[in-house]
Amino acid sequence: MLLNFNLYDLFVLSFVQLIVSTVLVLSPAREIGIRFRWTGSRITEVLVGAVGAVAISAVACVLTQVLWGLPIGGLETGAYLLVIVSVAVIALQPERNIVGSVFYASFGSASLAFIVWAAYIAVVASHSILETVTSSLVILLDVAAFLVWMSNINYQGDVLCRSRLGRPLPKADPAYRPMVSIHIPAYNEPPELLIETIKAAELIDYPDFEIVVMDNNTKDPAVWGPVEEYCRDRPRVRFVHVAPWPGYKAGACNLALRQYTDPRAEIIGLVDADDLVQPQYLRETVSYFSDPDVGFVQTFEGNRDFEGSPYYTACVDSFQAFYLSVMSSRNERNTVPFVGTMGLFRRSALTAIGGWNEWCICEDTEASLRVLKDGWSGLYLPRCFGRGVVPPSFAGMLTQRHRWCFGAMQILRLHWRSLMPWDRSPDNHLTSAQRRDYLMASVGWFRDLLMLAFSLLLLTITGLLATHSGFAVSPLDGSRSLLPLSLIFIATICMMWTQRHWTTLSFRRALLSLVISLSVTFVIALGCIEGIARRDGVFLRTSKSGGRRTIFTALRLTRWETVLAVALYVCVGLLADLRHRPWLLIFLIFLQATVYLCGPIVSVWNLRAQGVQGRERRRAFAERRLRALRRRRTRALLPRPAAAALTAVCVGGVTSAFIAPVALLHATTVTRGAVTAQSLLASAGTEVYLKLGSSTAGPGRTYYPITSARLSDRALSFDTSSLALLGEVLRAAADGGRIAQVSLAFRTPGPNGRPATELVDTFTTAVVTSFTEHLSGAPAGTISLTLPPASTAGAVQRAGPFGSLAGPSAAASVNTGTAASSYPVTAVTLSQAAPGTPLDLSFTTSALPLLQSIFRTQGAGAAIPVLTLTVRTEAGGSALWHTFSGLSVSSFSENLSGSLSGTATLVVRPR
Repeated sequence: MLLNFNLYDLFVLSFVQLIVSTVLVLSPAREIGIRFRWTGSRITEVLVGAVGAVAISAVACVLTQVLWGLPIGGLETGAYLLVIVSVAVIALQPERNIVGSVFYASFGSASLAFIVWAAYIAVVASHSILETVTSSLVILLDVAAFLVWMSNINYQGDVLCRSRLGRPLPKADPAYRPMVSIHIPAYNEPPELLIETIKAAELIDYPDFEIVVMDNNTKDPAVWGPVEEYCRDRPRVRFVHVAPWPGYKAGACNLALRQYTDPRAEIIGLVDADDLVQPQYLRETVSYFSDPDVGFVQTFEGNRDFEGSPYYTACVDSFQAFYLSVMSSRNERNTVPFVGTMGLFRRSALTAIGGWNEWCICEDTEASLRVLKDGWSGLYLPRCFGRGVVPPSFAGMLTQRHRWCFGAMQILRLHWRSLMPWDRSPDNHLTSAQRRDYLMASVGWFRDLLMLAFSLLLLTITGLLATHSGFAVSPLDGSRSLLPLSLIFIATICMMWTQRHWTTLSFRRALLSLVISLSVTFVIALGCIEGIARRDGVFLRTSKSGGRRTIFTALRLTRWETVLAVALYVCVGLLADLRHRPWLLIFLIFLQATVYLCGPIVSVWNLRAQGVQGRERRRAFAERRLRALRRRRTRALLPRPAAAALTAVCVGGVTSAFIAPVALLHATTVTRGAVTAQSLLASAGTEVYLKLGSSTAGPGRTYYPITSARLSDRALSFDTSSLALLGEVLRAAADGGRIAQVSLAFRTPGPNGRPATELVDTFTTAVVTSFTEHLSGAPAGTISLTLPPASTAGAVQRAGPFGSLAGPSAAASVNTGTAASSYPVTAVTLSQAAPGTPLDLSFTTSALPLLQSIFRTQGAGAAIPVLTLTVRTEAGGSALWHTFSGLSVSSFSENLSGSLSGTATLVVRPR
């Protein structure tokens, strides 16, 4: 039993378990911990966690069997494997609770199961070398996407489901008060903005510090002159202007470190030109450097002057997601990066690594990696000690994200060898967690590049479908190939939930922040491409002022995103015009087009935001806060945990619809309705029956079970232990070996575990090519038949129950759903002219209630809502059953001579 499973069973079960664990993560159940302080035993925690993993897998197993009807034997084996993976994650990640560990394990298992399943299908279903190559490329694309999203899921699960702190804060000594040198680098900054930053830094409540303002390469004296005039003769402040000077921001900071920093300074602080520092900044942070292992301290960077503007508020919310989830998670593993502002460096640690790297445009993060590599530790304090300005223009935000992405590519170029697990050089002190987090931080930027590649793949698939090409880019059908999209949905929903969990954002604000994040996807993809193709980058300053406010400039700024969105929407129209519409593919392309449409939408939205004055924004913000407070007072009826659980259940149900076995098309025009005999034979739990001849009367005119069935284009071979079937084949072989008609029937487990007929395939003639009878033990035989090139027209159908079983050896009954009992019927026949046409069901009955029900329905314009037909081959044994819905009476005749009876013909319209 434990070995009775296939890849598809494991694939579906792992996905269902992922849905179950996602619901738990998004509900109050995520607070369940696995610590048992009264024992203090790690083994006890793992054992109790294993019990929880077994319970979650059991629920997933039951749901999979009920919804998909897969055999329970294969699901038990799959659940056994998933429990092993979950227990391994629980043992390796003791800081997470049961729900978080099972969630992370389920995501990884579902991803791996999909990759293995897709690779298997690509091997057995590809028809040419080119199809194999394209399938392999798609699988590699999926692998890359899963690796990127695993890192994202790791951060979200760590923030939502952490049950114990993995790293205590270093002990701070309030008496430790070394001298601090605050560096404020500036390039072409508005003078009034920079002067305001300097004034705020002068008000810092700390006994011994200096301020060094480094203005490099600003050519216009009208820009840097007022700042120099303000700094002249001011205590603690030194202004330096150099032009030209190489190295961009890193070059200016190195110059300040080497020539203009007081020799007594032990700590170097970095503050951006637009950050207003709070007076307690140094007093609350410098004391952590009393720990001799701390090399740098990074704090939360806040924003200001955004209140009242939905656009700028959404920008701030999207920025804060990084600090709230990624930085909080990485701090537990001592892998935090330095982000270039509102942070402090130990001077000795910075000079030991040679200062800032002038080649890398993200010199701050690169420096923190080298400091950690040198054996120091970093610390993140989730407190805000200063607030900067949100980029006023959308162009400024695009420049900022492009610079971050290009810098991450440079870090990957420079340090990828040091981040590999096999690098054990004496000067590399990075831990396994530090290597993994810094590597995934750089690789994570490829997410948007993969999205661009995925969009180009969708355009290719649409072109093949629109031209009716038989080439299959990937042989997976639509319901199964959408798992990558479902995993991305789950990761995105968890990211939004993390924001709500830490900031109590409304769903509307979380959604708007997601729109802001999606609006820069193309620019980040472009940054990845340039970072791969070029070694050197150009430092582009984030503009602190708005640009020209015209619709033309906004759309021109996002012209490539607009082109992609329009092209994908055109693909939606082309696919919707097909005769057989691939709805899942259409939905996927529509979502992908909407992602790129966020670019021009946000660009135009930014124009409106820039057009509103700050005073007007603040007034509108105050009014909205007052209205929101009134609404909260009136609708605080549903407890938050109940609302969260209800929302999680709905999200899980909607997401699982993308993988459910429904009759929908896919990219290679394979439909769920186009089930073939070969596909059913390959499915676990399928039962196969064979009937010889076309009549329902006489010996051998019923269906017999067969085993080991093998069906090719022109041949059928099988084993059987039925003496009646063996006798029929023997008689046919004696008469020349020709059989007038052969019918194959396939039954698969239904939703409730009872078998239901899936397909009936009828061949007009067959020739017996071999016949072997085994006389030892139980009577059995092996038979081979030669079949015609194709089955008869209209013979392949979803026939439900076998009408031919309603012969002398079977008993049939009908239940219309309005009565508590079933009524016996005879002479049951099922016929269908062609696939997709109405199905005719006729039978004869003498049951008066059934006759009256059909008589009332006839000619009344009504329909029989539900009718269940059951066929029993033996006493008490239910062989076949099927439920029809929406039947109409085609004909009805009563026999008034002798006993009362009637014959009815009902029509079942295709759905």
